Amino acid sequence: MSSEPGRARVVVHVGVPKSGTSFLQATLRENADRLAEQGVWHPAQQHRGMFHAALELTGNHPGWGVPQKRIDGTWAELCREALRRGGTTVFSHELFSNVAAKDVGPALAHLDGADVHVVVTARDLARQLPAEWQEGVKHGRGLRFDSFLRRVLDPARSHTHAQKFWRHQDIAEILDRWGGSLPPDHVHVVTCPPPGAPRDLLWKRFCSVADIEPGSVTFPAVGANTSLGVNAVDVLRRVNRRLRQGDAPPHLRRTVKQVLVNEALRSDDSDRVATPTAALPQLQAITDGWRKRIEEAGYDVVGDLADLDPQPPTGGVAADHRVTPRASRDVAVDAVAVLTKEVAALRAEVKEFRDAREARASTSTARRVARAVRRRLRRSR
Repeated sequence: MSSEPGRARVVVHVGVPKSGTSFLQATLRENADRLAEQGVWHPAQQHRGMFHAALELTGNHPGWGVPQKRIDGTWAELCREALRRGGTTVFSHELFSNVAAKDVGPALAHLDGADVHVVVTARDLARQLPAEWQEGVKHGRGLRFDSFLRRVLDPARSHTHAQKFWRHQDIAEILDRWGGSLPPDHVHVVTCPPPGAPRDLLWKRFCSVADIEPGSVTFPAVGANTSLGVNAVDVLRRVNRRLRQGDAPPHLRRTVKQVLVNEALRSDDSDRVATPTAALPQLQAITDGWRKRIEEAGYDVVGDLADLDPQPPTGGVAADHRVTPRASRDVAVDAVAVLTKEVAALRAEVKEFRDAREARASTSTARRVARAVRRRLRRSR
């Protein structure tokens, strides 16, 4: 799918969360130099800029502890750079799926003159539900999976958890929200392959839309954003509840995600939770509705919409699974060991920093004294 001659081509990948977005973004970042040779720019060196642009468009920066002044103008700046560069630009962030309909038009207006394509990667709901529940736990929730399911799958969708989930995961609504002002062939649905498919298949599907030659690329390490076992999630839920009882220091969310989750808990090899078979008919009905709307709108489908059909679980534990105290204890002990080493390493770094600062201060003091002595000696001559 080639760019229109003489026009910058901008691919806006709006998620959805947990649909291979981390894998695609990491692949784009790790192969930035190779892509540049093709005339493809992904602002990998401005990763936080992309995050800030998403926060600016959603207006959710307070929830992430980012001040307004750090996000103002971020999206417009990225768009100006894309237009200046020409060629193909790929913007990708799962938080784009949270941009309100009223804000999509003004956002795309910054790309006037470009050949704009919107891409939504989509995965079946049977896999999305436990993945999104766990992501919520990673960001501070203490809710059990069975409670999460009851709230999200309530047809009224009245609970805040349901509203948040479907705002990020209603494929047809997101396509209409972002693609309403674009030609249908500029709005693309890239389906995530089913379990067991070649690892590079999603990348190849995405490249066919983004006008990228898939070629020989370096893929990110397996497990860059891996799921946790039920024992680890149980420990994390309990920690979240305890943390909410006191004051939340700055960067607490980032510390929990980067240190506790990605380092201390990820070694747990317990089973993963699975969407219950009883929920599949409801999920299939929702998926059928998406398929109808996508086909009627004439959006471009890369892959197969059948990939979105929810499948019975082939493993995992029940949604109401109860973790034994011993299982939680063993995982918690392992986590404490990892965190203790992390604290020791940080204390060593702090001491090294303080020692260096004191040494610099002492040297500076000695120099001031020496200068003062030299001045006195000169005056006494």
